Amino acid sequence: MTSSANIIGMKVHCNACEKEFPIGKKQQTLLRNKQSIKCNGCKSDLAMSAKEMQRFLGFENPAKPIMLAVVIISFMAVCVFVGNLLGLLKSDALVLMAVVLLIGSNLVLGRR
Repeated sequence: MTSSANIIGMKVHCNACEKEFPIGKKQQTLLRNKQSIKCNGCKSDLAMSAKEMQRFLGFENPAKPIMLAVVIISFMAVCVFVGNLLGLLKSDALVLMAVVLLIGSNLVLGRR
């Protein structure tokens, strides 16, 4: 199980020099691939325990369930806007149906 989410502001603690420093995307990728990283202070190798690794891999992108809803809502908004500009939307019921569809898709996808 690999997660591609990177934790913003993640810090690691070196037991050798007792320093704590933030790590970026590159170091998190190394840790995710079960490789060690170097301490910024004493340059010793740092690795994660199995328990820490499971917790680290459990983090996912918190916006992931909402992404599909945002894509659907954006597509529908563009369709309604273009349809209105071209004069294709002459019925208020069609616009109301699009709004209900947008809200419904947001509610359904937001529960995932």
